[in-house]
Parts: sequence; C-alpha cells; structure tokens
Amino acid sequence: MKKYVKALTVLLIFGTCAVPSWAEGHYKSFTVSTYAIQSTVQGLMNGNPDPAESWSALTRNLKIDKIYLEVMRNHTLVDENGLEKLKKYYQDQGVQVCGALAYSISESYGYQGFDYADPENREFAQKAVEMAARHFDEILLDDYYFFNRKTDYDIKAKGDKSWTQYRLETMREVTENLIVKPAKAVNPNCKIIIKMANWYDQYAGMGNDTEIVPLLVDGMFAGTESRLWVGQEQHLQPYLSYNIMRFMDNLKPGINKGGWVDQGGANPVDRYCEQVLNTVFARCPEMCCFHYGGMLRRIRLNTTTNRTWADQPTSLNLTEVQKTIGPDENPTFADIAAYTLGQVDKVLVNVGKPVGIKTYTPYHATGEEFLHDYLGMIGLPMDIFPCFPSDADMVLLTEQAKFDPDIIHKIRTQLEAGKSVCVTSGFVRTMKGKGIEDICELETTGAAVPVRGFTFAGGPGAPFRGGRGLTRREGEPDPFEAPRDILIPEIKYFNILTHDAWGDALGISPGGTTYPILLSCDYSKGKFYVLTIPNDPADIYAFPSTVLSVIRAALGSAEPIRIDNAPAQVALFRYDNNTFIVQNYLPTSAEVTVSVAGSAEKIHEMLTGQDITPAPAAGRGFGRRGGFGGRGPAGPPQRTSFIFTVLPHSYMAFAVK
Repeated sequence: MKKYVKALTVLLIFGTCAVPSWAEGHYKSFTVSTYAIQSTVQGLMNGNPDPAESWSALTRNLKIDKIYLEVMRNHTLVDENGLEKLKKYYQDQGVQVCGALAYSISESYGYQGFDYADPENREFAQKAVEMAARHFDEILLDDYYFFNRKTDYDIKAKGDKSWTQYRLETMREVTENLIVKPAKAVNPNCKIIIKMANWYDQYAGMGNDTEIVPLLVDGMFAGTESRLWVGQEQHLQPYLSYNIMRFMDNLKPGINKGGWVDQGGANPVDRYCEQVLNTVFARCPEMCCFHYGGMLRRIRLNTTTNRTWADQPTSLNLTEVQKTIGPDENPTFADIAAYTLGQVDKVLVNVGKPVGIKTYTPYHATGEEFLHDYLGMIGLPMDIFPCFPSDADMVLLTEQAKFDPDIIHKIRTQLEAGKSVCVTSGFVRTMKGKGIEDICELETTGAAVPVRGFTFAGGPGAPFRGGRGLTRREGEPDPFEAPRDILIPEIKYFNILTHDAWGDALGISPGGTTYPILLSCDYSKGKFYVLTIPNDPADIYAFPSTVLSVIRAALGSAEPIRIDNAPAQVALFRYDNNTFIVQNYLPTSAEVTVSVAGSAEKIHEMLTGQDITPAPAAGRGFGRRGGFGGRGPAGPPQRTSFIFTVLPHSYMAFAVK
C-alpha cells in the first residue's frame, strides 16, 4: 500500500484536472468504436453473422475507427484458433482492433460477476486476460469488472471488515495480480483499460476503486448509459451521461479514454441520441457504440411515431436520417448514431474544455447519491473533483463532503478568502455538532414539511421580493406555485428580527408557514449558502422557474455564462473558450434566458449560423443584491441576457461574440 500512497501523493501535487486529448479519426472531435460481445465474436468467426455483410451494414453511415473483440463473457472463452483471422479482417478494413473481456458468471442471474475469493474464478480470470494479451495490445474490461458476491469464500475472507472495504481491497489486489501483471508478462506492450459502470456515486460498494486502481491501469472508460429515468430502479438522470465523464476526467490527468452507450431505454429514440450527445459534450476522446449486434438493430416504428414532436426539426431529424438509407428501409441504431455524431462534430470542433461549478466528492464518498445529476438537469453545469477545489470562487458541497474530516476548516478558509460556498440540506444534517454552527447557526430538525407556493425575501440572489416583479402571462401556470406539494426537510435558522441568515427563496406550507429553499449568510468576507433538497430529489423539477432562477443566480454567481430563466430539465454545458450548449430534455419547446458576464454583442448559434442579439434589460435582474435592510452591494456586476427557444429533445450550441 505504501507505493500506492506515494504515487497518489505525486498525482495530487500535479493536480487532478484532466488535459483533453481529442484524437483525430474519421470525425474531427472524437474517434468512434464498437464492441462485439463474446457470442457475436464466436458467431463472426463461424460466419454467422457474415463479417463482410454485417460490417457493410454497420458502416453504411457510421464511420468506425476501432473495434473491440471480446474473448470472454459468462465464464466462456471464444475459440482462440479463429481469433487472428477475424482480427486481420477488421485490420484490412482500416480499423484498429483491440481485445475485451467481460468478467461475468451469469448475466441472466442477477448480473453475477466473478467471485474473486473463489480459487477457480481467480484462475480463470487470469487465464482469460492472458489469452487476450496474446492477441491484442489493448484490452478493455467491460463493466462487469465489479465485485458483488457474498459466497462462503467471501464471508470467510471478509472477516470483520465492511463489505465495501473488503471489496475495495480485493479489487485492488485482483487488478494488480490477476489482470495487469499477468497481461504484461505475456505482452509487455499490452494496455489495460477498465470500463466503469454508470453508478459512479456507488462505486465503492461494488469494489470499483477510483483512488488506487487508476494508478495501476493504463486508462478507464465511463458507462454513460443514462437510459430512461422515470419509474426505473436506477436513479440515472439524463445529465449523468455528461456528469460521469467529468467525474472520471478529474480522477487523474488523461485517465479517461472514452464513454460507452448501448441501446437500452431508447424509447423514444431521442433518448439514445441524448446519451451519445452528452457523452461527447464532455469532450471524450472516444465514443464507444456498444454493441456490434445492437447497432445493427432496426429502430422500431413505435419509437418514432410516439414522438409528439416528430414533425419538428429537432436535433434528431428522422427525415434527414431517412435520406441516408433510402425510402424503403428502417434506420438502424448505427444510422441514428451516425447522424447524431456527424451533426455534433460540426459543433465540437469549436468548443474548448468543459468547465462548470466545482463540487467536491472525496474518494469513496456516499450520501445524496446522484444529486449532481439532478442539479445538472436544472441548468447548473457540474464539475466534480475528488480533492477540494480551493481555487474556485464558488464550491458546492453535498452530503458526500462529510467524508472529509477537515471540511469545516476548508469551508471557513474559503469564506475568509472572500469566496462562496453552497452546502445542501443533507450536508447540514450530517454536520450537526461538528462545527457548522460556527459558520451559521442552523440545523435540520428531522421534520418533513409540504410546500407548494413560494415567496422571496429581498436578500442576495433573490430576483423578486415577496413574489413581486413578475407578470403572469394568460394561460401560464402560476410562477410562484409548484404543480404539487413538495416534501422538504425543515431547516431551523435565526431569521425574522436577527437576519443572521436570509431566506432568499422560501416555500409556503398549506398553513402559510414559510420554510427555506435557499438560505444565505455572511461569514468573514465570503457568502455561505444552504440549498434545501426535497425528500425526493426529482421534486426539484417541480420547483417553478422563479425558484430555479434564484438557485441558479446563487450557485452561478461566479459563472461567466449561466441560465437565468428556463424550466427544469434544461441543461447547460459550458466551455472555457466562451462557448456553451443548452439541451432541452422536455417533450415540449423551452424558452431559455442565458446571461453572459459583462457586455456581449451577440451569441452565434453554431449549427444554423443564426446570431441572437441581447434582450432588453429587465427592470429587476436575476441575481439582484441589496433589498431590505441594505444587505450586500447595491447591485450585481453587469450581465448581458439573451433569449431563445430550444425545440423538444434538442440542443443549441453558441459562441459568445
């Protein structure tokens, strides 16, 4: 373990922010790969499907630079004798050919992975990687490379450790001794790449190590499958497809090699496109379209006809897709991916490195899982770091920051430097009695209260005092009311006469009592915010736009580009060269107001070439400071606002001029 700690120390000295590396293949902004699972590889070697016919169909529109041939899945190896012949076929097509492994025992029985305490499983795991290393200089491990077993072997080996600690330690040992060392002993040029699954906030529980394992392997992939999110067991919001990429990018410079999307949950088919888009929005070097057979599947008719927006020129324009394949054929997923990637490639050549609101998640931390994805879905561009980002003017801390025993000191240091910190109600709950009271005397009471109406104080970040200042348009919902009751945790704080803390946005209970949604208070030279998260984090989407605007103004106070007004489920992706992308996940069009710090003459839409000029200055701007009692400066720095409409399930990309 000492060598791991030393290596990690060196890594942290040089920082954790990844340097983008965008390889040039058929596309200018990323390379594209596909992945053939073990049964497909065996079938291709046997002529079913025929390699030439299937490849021709797969690549009629999609330009593929790389293919992974999986040699083991479900404890079954392919016939090694035919592997070199198949490899040569794809090499002759001008494609890079790599190996792959899926360490599964049974996909049909609870997604059962290998048991790394079972001597037979350990022996087979090493045998499989040695076979792959004999044929390939790069091996990608499918996200079955986790540890979810509780056999008698494991119960004995675990002893008094927690399952999380036991699994983390086991997978570190397995990675080094069963995978990396044996592979490189067979082929010193072999590179080992691990694909991590999409449950990034629960990695540690399955032994997926983000602290030590990145130092042992040659690269990592991220599963960016966010799929459908309504009524599903996994709480994977669409924004995850982008957010997990930033999470992986910041683990170690250059460690993140790409993202991976399959066809699951692609109904409507726009959801498939959004997963692909959000992956490449994060500027990934490689987009892996899993898997070979799935990409050849025809799109079912109902996934296109059930789209109420089908007659609009949305980002997925099926009329244009149809032109690429002829009038009598149904498009495949490969055709859809080809259209999507071809269009976005025109945008990404112009954008820089992804940046956003810096948030701190210590290694192996849990709590308020996937909350960053929900916040991304209300227009807050997230950027997750495993080390405290002391260089940021605004730092967001969720409950996960409790894993840092020095976190209160770090908050005070940030505030004393004149910077801002926003913590969530979950963080407040876990920090009770641990020093948070020294910054702001508040606590969560444990009670849950329903709120539906909302009002606003005149403090920092509030655009409307007492709910005034906004005209309700005829036929539109009440801008100060949610469509349903929202349960929130009660936060007790000193207000009313003392104004130690200020309720910038407040929910109103059925009885008329107000409860804070966003609190702020002064500490030293800095500003401290508390964001109340509903008991069901998805209820944040039910907040009216007025409430969301207050939240965006506070957390985005240091952002050079931010969304000021939009419904929930509209996301912002920001880059360091004054470019940005806005994506609408809703089935209806969304009017969006974006503001830019300082003055700007126009924003240029990259796909259409349209220029949008500034909107007239509003009487009361978002992010206004001052208000009752004269708190804060007279007004915020100048910002220039732009208003535009984003079609359903579509994105627009802009450069500020």
